[in-house]
Amino acid sequence: MKVFLSLFFAVIQMGLLAQNLVPNSSFENYAMCPDINNFCIPLAIPWISPTSNVPIYYNECSTYSWSSVPKNIFGYHRSRTGKAYAGFGVYASNVPELRQYIEVKLNDSLIQNQVYCVGFYVSLCESASCATNGLSAYFSPTPLSCPACSLLPYVPQINYLGNPITDTLNWVLISGTFIAQGGEQYVTIGNFNDDAHTSTKLVYANGNAAGYYYIDDVYVGSCDTTPVPDSSSWLLIPNIFTPNGDGKNDLFKMSGANIHSFSCTIYDRWGVQIAQLNTPDDAWDGRSKNGEPCSNGVYFYVATALGDDRKKYTCNGFLELIR
Repeated sequence: MKVFLSLFFAVIQMGLLAQNLVPNSSFENYAMCPDINNFCIPLAIPWISPTSNVPIYYNECSTYSWSSVPKNIFGYHRSRTGKAYAGFGVYASNVPELRQYIEVKLNDSLIQNQVYCVGFYVSLCESASCATNGLSAYFSPTPLSCPACSLLPYVPQINYLGNPITDTLNWVLISGTFIAQGGEQYVTIGNFNDDAHTSTKLVYANGNAAGYYYIDDVYVGSCDTTPVPDSSSWLLIPNIFTPNGDGKNDLFKMSGANIHSFSCTIYDRWGVQIAQLNTPDDAWDGRSKNGEPCSNGVYFYVATALGDDRKKYTCNGFLELIR
């Protein structure tokens, strides 16, 4: 069992025990730090762009305002794991079929008739004026290379068909499974739908509607007989909340299923226990044990869960409280 620790989600995978075939899956390895002269995705070796509309690579090591983490040209966002992530445009109302894609060669070819689990995390950037549902992954035996293309003319095997993703705080999982034809060696991620078949939701009006997403932690692996990695088989722990009484994101609450028992202890920066949660339905309202509002800042949690598979899982991470 691989446990991912992050600043926005701590994820316990219940039963997924497969090797990730995606190299540099969280974009941590790089040829050089992004700077004013080069801040494109090929810096995150071996990721590339199949078109000439090249996405941006973001890393904490960058001193260039466009490509730094957490603050960059499109907003403020921490990486899900590590210190880096990528980003791509998926829609623009003033430029027909405007798209960006990221592509990488897998560590091994896919096996014919084998079921593969696929997942990646996205978050809408703060400056995006609209959200979309056009987020997909396409697998091919050879690299997609079309410098003159904007919209790539392929039908992806993994498609997100839900409502447009509007979350700018948390990382949202896109996942699915497919049966390999055999020999697929490359995965390309982006919006393969044309504008007419891309659902959009206006976030705010600024003249032109444009959608742009950050992406982190890409996974491709053999499913074997394990469940699909969706929300019903993951324990999700959001790592930021705003208990200001506005009715939005006021509670630190965990979600998940296939959990037999669960507990989570929250500490302040000095190691003093602040709260105790005993089920995924419990929530912390940002107050201390004596009922006093806790101050803004970073807190630490330790969570343990006993899955329905009778295995014990443990994770810990940071929780940011902002009023």
